[in-house]
Amino acid sequence: MKKFVFIIVSASLIASCNVGELEFDNLEVTPITGVFSFPLGESTYIMRDLVANQTGDSLSFQEDSTSLYTLLYYDTITYSTPDDLVQIDDINFSGAIGTIPTAVGPGTVNLGDSFEISYDPQENEELDSVFYESGDLTITTTSTIAGDVAYTFTIANTTNVNNGNPITVTGNISNGGTDMQTRSLIGHKTVLTDPSGSNALAVDLDAVVTLSGMQSLAGTETLSFDLTYGNQSFSLIYGKFGQDTIQVGDQSIEIDFFSQTAREGITFGNPSITFDFRNLFGVPIGIDFEGVFGDDGAGGNQVFLTGDIVRNDPVIEGSPLDSPTPTTPGDIAQTIVEINRDNSNLVQLLSQSPERLVFDVAGISNPESTTAGNYLQPTSSITANVTLEVPMEVQFVNFQEEGSFGLGDGLDLSNVDSAFIRLVSNNELPFSGAVNLVVQDADSVNLFPITDTTDPQFDQEQLDRFTNIPVIKAPLINFNGEVTDPSGATEDIALTKEEVELISGASHIIITMVLNTPVTQTSREIYVKILADYTLSLKVGIGGKFNLDL
Repeated sequence: MKKFVFIIVSASLIASCNVGELEFDNLEVTPITGVFSFPLGESTYIMRDLVANQTGDSLSFQEDSTSLYTLLYYDTITYSTPDDLVQIDDINFSGAIGTIPTAVGPGTVNLGDSFEISYDPQENEELDSVFYESGDLTITTTSTIAGDVAYTFTIANTTNVNNGNPITVTGNISNGGTDMQTRSLIGHKTVLTDPSGSNALAVDLDAVVTLSGMQSLAGTETLSFDLTYGNQSFSLIYGKFGQDTIQVGDQSIEIDFFSQTAREGITFGNPSITFDFRNLFGVPIGIDFEGVFGDDGAGGNQVFLTGDIVRNDPVIEGSPLDSPTPTTPGDIAQTIVEINRDNSNLVQLLSQSPERLVFDVAGISNPESTTAGNYLQPTSSITANVTLEVPMEVQFVNFQEEGSFGLGDGLDLSNVDSAFIRLVSNNELPFSGAVNLVVQDADSVNLFPITDTTDPQFDQEQLDRFTNIPVIKAPLINFNGEVTDPSGATEDIALTKEEVELISGASHIIITMVLNTPVTQTSREIYVKILADYTLSLKVGIGGKFNLDL
């Protein structure tokens, strides 16, 4: 109470009297004593308002019909590298007709031979057929024959998609020399149907040699060629691709909830991560979650996912083999995989309050059969919509929340005989808790209590008075973890004369709430529910006795 208030009151009383009739010589003034109290402030925590301040680009909260909050994070993983499964480079082959007969002109001589070409991808995957989006078939033919050579190459395995006719390459060479012919592969396919499983195709070479009267064949001449399937790209590839390890995703979710609260001690009862896989590869993929972990956002404090979901790779289905065409994509195969408390250590991972979840997800093609039929297209991809879903059914173990109450320009307590700080709470949150108080000056220097045990002014009794003040009582909670009746409490913390003097120059009071799930609930592992409209109000005031001499 300010001294000038009482001076003004006294002056008012004097002014209302007949001053001339008063005698002051023998007047005894009795000191004014009394009790004072006034509030310093109030903080009300409403779950709906608290979570509204903790939203990010990938974070949202969902409130169900019972007002139960669920924390949701979203991300997308995309894999679109068909070359990881099958990569076909240029196919090159060289050959020559094996036997040239002897002959004397004039006249014609028929030559012919057949060749088998290996049409192998980089990793020797077994191919069934390939459909060309682009590419060229180039054949360079060389003759040492003294005569006119009309040649025809027929490749029965490479055909026109529309009419089924095999691709042919024809040309002429006169009196020795070289001829190069190129045919576009657009609109064609190559079928590789060797029963042995090898990627082989047949090339037939037929030639007619025309000799004049002065020309002849000695049998030592050659008719050779170099063949190239070059600059190939494919609209569709069928085959048995075997097993390969691929990198399905290497992405992360920044968990703003933990980075903004920067707290430890919270355990969620039923979190889950759902992967909604959409596969446009005609290849089943086994998903390896061994590289999923949480960390502090900078690579430290890593906690890796473990459990059955890691030991037994889930398999995402491949797109049906009969669904694509060379000009249209195949059907999407959807597989949903959920990571939860039953198949992983997700509860323990999130209890470490990671600021980031990293999805370093690998995949194994054809995990159950290396001889399964597959297909791929240049547009093939695997997309996974990832949802981290955390219902606010929690356990708190020393979970901390900090606030501050300002004292303005300070408190004039010069006429105070004794004082105390009063805390009043009304709690609907399903937790019990204690409060720690620290009084600081404008430079945020602790005035009291002194928390540094090495400080010469450290006082354990003082620290005990301002620490673990049990003012937050647990409300009534039913078996389902829901609050049925709020709880209120009041606690007074007595101030010593030295503390009264110090608080007169204080700037603010730091209040730290330490919340815990009620022990009886936690021992049964029942996770309490945090509803959107739950509130916790905490009022702070100061009171005491004053003695004012007029």
